Amino acid sequence: MTDDHRTPAGLRRANTAAALRAVLDKGPLPRAGLTEQLGLAAGTVSRIVAPLVAAGLLRELPAVPGAGGRPRIPLDLVPLARYAIGVHVGRQRTTAGLVDLRGRVQQVRTHERSPGHIPQLVQGIADLVAALRKESGIVPVLGIGVATGGWVEPATGVVVDNEALGWRNVPLGVLLTRAIGADLPVLVDSGARAQATAEVWFGCARGAETSVHLFTGNVIDAALAMGRRIHTGARSAAGMIGHLPIGATGPACACGRRGVLQAVASDRAVVDAAANAGILAADEGLARLHALAATGTEAADRLLRDRARRIGAAVAHLVDLFDPSLIVLSGGVLPYADEVRDEAAHIIGGSWEPDRVRPTALGPHALAASSGALLLAAYYADPLAYETSYTTRVVERQGRP
Repeated sequence: MTDDHRTPAGLRRANTAAALRAVLDKGPLPRAGLTEQLGLAAGTVSRIVAPLVAAGLLRELPAVPGAGGRPRIPLDLVPLARYAIGVHVGRQRTTAGLVDLRGRVQQVRTHERSPGHIPQLVQGIADLVAALRKESGIVPVLGIGVATGGWVEPATGVVVDNEALGWRNVPLGVLLTRAIGADLPVLVDSGARAQATAEVWFGCARGAETSVHLFTGNVIDAALAMGRRIHTGARSAAGMIGHLPIGATGPACACGRRGVLQAVASDRAVVDAAANAGILAADEGLARLHALAATGTEAADRLLRDRARRIGAAVAHLVDLFDPSLIVLSGGVLPYADEVRDEAAHIIGGSWEPDRVRPTALGPHALAASSGALLLAAYYADPLAYETSYTTRVVERQGRP
């Protein structure tokens, strides 16, 4: 927040953010409940709530009996009052969705492509965003959250290193702002940190003291959350565990080492292994390998189980490092989550509770939901800043000839 909390404007912004988060987390809540949650005077809460109701962000539900028979009117969030657009940039697919205020994906679009030329890829994202803005109708779009694998600097929007895309020091945030137009804020971060953000706000890590999110895709990344604060690291490189040594042998990684997680357990690694073993054709991918395993092809199942055990070994390392309350799994390893959990428990021993390893709760559109969560987390930190910015943009558009 730009305003000091000691000023009236700063206090109003801080209290508004706290009120909206309380209804998100605990709602529906009557004004008296908000007063208790926030530790504020009843009059102050009423002055905070009234503009949120007027803006359509909160709504009053039918009255219910309260203490002494006095009716209480619960306040609830209106999830479809605002949208964020979430964009995930993968190796061969861009996924974009309209995400509501509860982190649920209302519309989703995908663009199948090769890793491709950066300007073409950026224009493809801009086209998806334009289509989703049109689909949003009269519902305000707050901004765009963008996630991709590897090393990302959220402060600058620069993708420092994404091996799957072959990107080095790509200023994705600046490029997208130019392509989309400066009227929407664009926030860029790593895929793992985006998914950790979504889990602590809307998924199975809500209320967890500490959680680690482990994503297995063409890039393998992790993210540490302490409550709702996502650890970024001094160089914005926290969570890059793809070069974590898992074994002494295996295919060589781009870094030159063998037996590292990226080279033996990523989606690309397991698909390449399947193709080399004659299980997959050259143009087939992970979905086909899972289908073969599900229909009884033992060699496919064995490859996927072996990959899951390696991911389980990585989980054991993360537990040793961080001792989190919860580890959340997402990506291509999900059908073998039990194998991951069992291997981690075997390595760690009796001190670890296996049910602390859980699959993501973000649903079938997790990539769009998690990318949108980057923007939603910023919105809930300072909703008035976004509301003011949106109003200003509308006025400026209406004033143009």
